[in-house]
Amino acid sequence: MKIAFIMGSYTLSASNGVLSQCFSWKQGLEALGHEVTLVNPWKPVDWSSFDIIHMFMYSDYAADYMQALSHKNKHIVFSPILDPDFSIKSMKIMTHWGCSKLKLTNRYYKIRSVKKDIALFLSRSDFESRYLEQGWGVAKEKIHKVPLSISWENANSNASREDYCFHVSFLADDRKNVKRLIDAAEKYHFKLKLAGKLRNDEEKRKIDSWLKGAHFTEYLGFLSKEDLFNNYQKAKVFALPSTNEGVGLVALEAAAMGCDIVLTNIGGPKEYYNGMAELVNPYNIDDIGHSILELLSTKTMQPKLSQYIKEHYSMPNVSKLLVEGYKKVIND
Repeated sequence: MKIAFIMGSYTLSASNGVLSQCFSWKQGLEALGHEVTLVNPWKPVDWSSFDIIHMFMYSDYAADYMQALSHKNKHIVFSPILDPDFSIKSMKIMTHWGCSKLKLTNRYYKIRSVKKDIALFLSRSDFESRYLEQGWGVAKEKIHKVPLSISWENANSNASREDYCFHVSFLADDRKNVKRLIDAAEKYHFKLKLAGKLRNDEEKRKIDSWLKGAHFTEYLGFLSKEDLFNNYQKAKVFALPSTNEGVGLVALEAAAMGCDIVLTNIGGPKEYYNGMAELVNPYNIDDIGHSILELLSTKTMQPKLSQYIKEHYSMPNVSKLLVEGYKKVIND
């Protein structure tokens, strides 16, 4: 198959999770013998030459783009990458709020208005599928679930472990809940190592204020892939107690490397672990602290968790699911 990948929104960082997803899927599809083109908006494209046109992320721009493309190629697949922090009912209301003639609109309304032009929606979880079906009104048969894939499934997960909790993210983003994670470490006296990019001086000041007076928390900075890899192999626990998270690929990769996982109980991420992660209320410092301490001291889900992640979210397996979805579009 000849496949086009299009970003439906601009990205401001090479660490963007959607970019990682696109590059990973491109690599997996090419390993199966398919041709994947990352579309450059500055170059003219023969849209009819593609078997599949795959758009990532939702926006006004994405909606307009897909509507125009549908006149040139009907095989449009859409990965909206929904990370909602509101109810399905709220989503449904927003998708119905608008009037094209009066130019009253929002991005949820615009996507609903062009859903007839989309041949297949890809979701990363049952949680996301429910928002597509019940919020956007997408027919169940037009939704195909494809989880994210890990990139380091062949890495050694049996390295000796050190008694610390590791976390990596855009640390200053409120939804990553790093302040409560730090507070839990300080209250329950466990060693916490943080890594991630600080994008400006304001974010640095924010993190510095959180770490002021902290005795059990260390900021490692923005890590190279090698150093990130090393922490995945050394840390006994990886924590991702986000208040809003789509999947949390970093936690999946940490689990594959042998870390035990403390994870938010909100949204779709918990579906990936088959009951082998400690789920916490991200708004409760005590819940976060108790769960991390338990895994640091006695309880473990490894190596069963690592084996499960590698088996179910390997690049070859996920790539096959992608191809199944594409073939469904082509054959309909």
